[in-house]
Amino acid sequence: MALKQEAIRVMQLDIKTPHDLTCAFSPDKRQAITGVVGKVVRLWDVGSGTCSRQFEGHTRHIWGLSWSDDGQRIMSGANDNTARVWDVGTGDCLQVLEGHSSFVRAQAFSKDNRLGATASGDSTVRVWDLATGRCLQTLVGHQDGAYAVLFTADAKRVISGSRDGTLRLWDIASGECLRVIPAHRTHVQHLAWSADERRILSCSLHIRIWDVETGQCVREFEGHKDTIRTVEWSADGRRILSASHDRTACVWDVESAERVSVLKGHPGLLVNATWTRDESQIVTIDEEGEMRFWDWPPRP
Repeated sequence: MALKQEAIRVMQLDIKTPHDLTCAFSPDKRQAITGVVGKVVRLWDVGSGTCSRQFEGHTRHIWGLSWSDDGQRIMSGANDNTARVWDVGTGDCLQVLEGHSSFVRAQAFSKDNRLGATASGDSTVRVWDLATGRCLQTLVGHQDGAYAVLFTADAKRVISGSRDGTLRLWDIASGECLRVIPAHRTHVQHLAWSADERRILSCSLHIRIWDVETGQCVREFEGHKDTIRTVEWSADGRRILSASHDRTACVWDVESAERVSVLKGHPGLLVNATWTRDESQIVTIDEEGEMRFWDWPPRP
């Protein structure tokens, strides 16, 4: 039976709008960026809840946010059909990525920060040269909006998830779709690579692990009662952390597929959950900007 935990600390971010749509934690987990029903991206100190910077330039509300691997840049996707690349230190907009015919739902940096990828409601994924803002490749094949995207570490491939329920693995140089995985019955919300990139974690109404080479489902995790917004591996790959619109976050054992812990108490729909860098705590955030902190592992 999963252990039900109590938060050790609760903090309210002053997001200034009724609902926070999306949140992404920095690689060191000390900062977070949020995008709201509005046009502004905000940078927060996770420890104090202080807003340290605003990024303004989008003309419609923000859908997706991501960090570069070095934590020096962020990328935002919006309902104005563009993605923007920002310098975290200065707040300057470095590139505006234009070309999609619908909202940009998700985006990603390559590990070396040279390339960007965007996933759009127009069903396409685009790969960009971030130095010039030029579109290098448009990947066509999804039958509905693309909602998630990630690069491989060598930046030769991307994997995308769609509202059509599929995952697609793409070769960037040729634009060829290398594999189609019928992953879920409804929209794929989020993806996470395993450390060796042999497996991909996807979430929708359920969580599943896939062998990328064979396209086979390795494990399925059931228990959430609503859309799952984000999933994350633990550093050792033995646990999975999920955040759901059912107002809970869950920790799962990868081998047994059982829930280890249920984090419950948020008043709003959860939009993200993450372990701190040393994995001594879990941080969760809901759509109204309430952030909660939880001991990990749970104390008896």
